[in-house]
Order: sequence, then structure tokens, then C-alpha cells
Amino acid sequence: MNRFIRSVTLLMLAFLMFDGQPAFASSSLTSQSKPDLLIRQILGLAYESQQTINSGQFSVGDSLKKVEKAWGVPEDLSTAAANYWSHNIRFLYDGSTGRKTITAIDDFDPQLQTIHLSMLKGLIGEPVSEVEQEGMYYVTYTDYANYKVVFVFESAWINPDPRLSMYTVELASD
Repeated sequence: MNRFIRSVTLLMLAFLMFDGQPAFASSSLTSQSKPDLLIRQILGLAYESQQTINSGQFSVGDSLKKVEKAWGVPEDLSTAAANYWSHNIRFLYDGSTGRKTITAIDDFDPQLQTIHLSMLKGLIGEPVSEVEQEGMYYVTYTDYANYKVVFVFESAWINPDPRLSMYTVELASD
């Protein structure tokens, strides 16, 4: 059992350190910038557990009632979203289910603003889609099996290398 846990831990660390592209094969965690580490952490959590940096132990598919039990009543609540501003998190949920199933998690931590579009593309590669809409620039990555991450940047019309404002983790579409 101990060997299994060690193997899984090493595999996850390797996944976070290397994204399969030869250009990054020689880099180490200590030589990477904070934005690079944030990007890897975002994708690692999305892939492994459909969580965000600030969502704590809660992931897509969990019950909003479970969040409320641990974090208390949301600071803002609508029929589709529960905002926990103090945690930099918004849980989007399906209100038609009794347990209020979380369908997506928005993370808007201020440290995300250190990530620029060029950094994201340089580290991960080309996204599945890119869309400029309503003054924001949406960049989507997915593994088609476990997760979809939508990065929301400032408008690319105003700045060709915009900063990240927030991102959303949701289950991959079938």
C-alpha cells in the first residue's frame, strides 16, 4: 500500500513538473516562475480532482450543501451561483436537484493576475478554443475525459497579451 501511494505521488509530481513538451523537460520546480507554477497547479487540480486553487476540498459534482456546512452561508446566493468572496470562489450549481450539485467552480484569486495569455500558451500550447466576448477573452483547455478549464482574460482588443482575471473548472463535455 505504501509503495502504491508513493508511486501515485511521484506520478502526480511528474505530471505537474512536465507537460510532455520537450522544451520543458529540463526545467525544475525551483527554476520556474510563480505564474508557471500557478498554471501547473490549476491544471493539476482540474485534472486530478475537478477543483480550483481556492475551492478547498470541494470539487465539481459535490453538493453545495456540503460547502455550506463547512464554510457557512454564501456571502451572495442566487438561483444558480453561490459566492464566497472571502475565499475568491463562486460555485455554480444545479438548483433543480435537492443537493444543489456543483456544476462549475469560478476562481478569481488576485494572484491569477500575474498570468498573461502568452505565458499560458507558451506553457500549455494552443487551446481548444479562443473567443472574445463581451469585453473578455475566453481561452479553453480540456482533456475531453475529466475536466474543462476556461481561462478568462481581459480583452485582447485592448491588450494583445492580457492578464488573467479568473478561471472556471467544470467537467469535460462528452
